[in-house]
Amino acid sequence: MTRDDMIWPTAYCEPFRSILVGIPSDGDGTQTKALASAIALAQTTDGTVSLYVFAPHLSAPFPMSAATASVWLAQETERLEKSTSSVTHEASKVISGAGLDVVAEHASSPFDSRSGRFVQLARVHDLAILDAAEMSDTSQRTAIEDVLFDSGCPLLLVPRDGEAVRPERIAIAWDGSARSARAVKDALPFLVRAETVVAVTVEGEKDLSRMAPGADLAIFLARHGIECKLATLVAEAGDVAERLRSFVTSEGMEMIVMGAFVHSRFRQAILGGVTRSLLEQPPVPLFLAH
Repeated sequence: MTRDDMIWPTAYCEPFRSILVGIPSDGDGTQTKALASAIALAQTTDGTVSLYVFAPHLSAPFPMSAATASVWLAQETERLEKSTSSVTHEASKVISGAGLDVVAEHASSPFDSRSGRFVQLARVHDLAILDAAEMSDTSQRTAIEDVLFDSGCPLLLVPRDGEAVRPERIAIAWDGSARSARAVKDALPFLVRAETVVAVTVEGEKDLSRMAPGADLAIFLARHGIECKLATLVAEAGDVAERLRSFVTSEGMEMIVMGAFVHSRFRQAILGGVTRSLLEQPPVPLFLAH
C-alpha cells in the first residue's frame, strides 16, 4: 500500500449508519418529527433505524390502598401493552415502507424507567433522535437529559413544528470549550455535507480568553474539506441563547451544533442556562453532545 492509497478523499466522513429514534405511545407517534427525521437521514446515509416506543403516561396515580393496587397494575399494564404495541407496529410499517431496515422495541412495564432502556440502546448507536419536550412534559425533558449525560451518544433534538432534518446551513455554537469541540467532531457527518457552516461565538456571558479560538476551529474543519465562516456576536444583557436564536433566524440556519453545558451533577441544576433555554425553545434542530 502506498502513502497515496492511505489518504482519505476530500470531505470524506463516515455517515450515521445506526440511528436510534424514540417516539411516544401517547397519541399518534407515527406523525412525530423525530421519526420523520430519522427516516430522512437514514435514506441519505443508507443507514438502519432502531425504533423505541416509550411507555404512555400513567392514566392515574399509583393507589395508596393495597386492595386496589393489583387492579390498577393490571389495568395500566394492559393499557401500556395495547398502546405501545399498536404504535410500534404502525411506526415500523412507516419505516419499512420507506425502504429501510428497522429493529423495534417498546416499553414493557409501567414501573420501568422511562429513559433507562433508551439510554442503553443509545450507547450502541451512532445517533439518537428525539422530539423536543413541551413545557409541561417533564418526563420527556428528563429523557433528553438522561441521553445527553448518560449515553455517550450525540443527540439530535427536533422541534415539534419543524421539518425533517436535512440541513444545508449549520451554525456551530462555539465557545472553544471541550464540550463544543466534542459536539463539532460528532457532527462531522452533517458538517461535511452542508453548503454553509458558520462558527458563532457570543460574547457577554463568560470569559472566553482561555478557550480555543474560532480561527483554530476553522483550520481543523478545513482539513476535513469544510469551509467554516466565523461570526462574533455580543449578547444583549448577557442573553446568549436569545442572541443565537436571533442569528439563526436572520441567517436562515437549519441546525445548531452545540455542546451541552453542565453546572452541577445535581439533577435540578444540571443544565447550563444557554443549554436549558435552547432545549425548551429550539428554533431549529439541535445537535447536542457532551
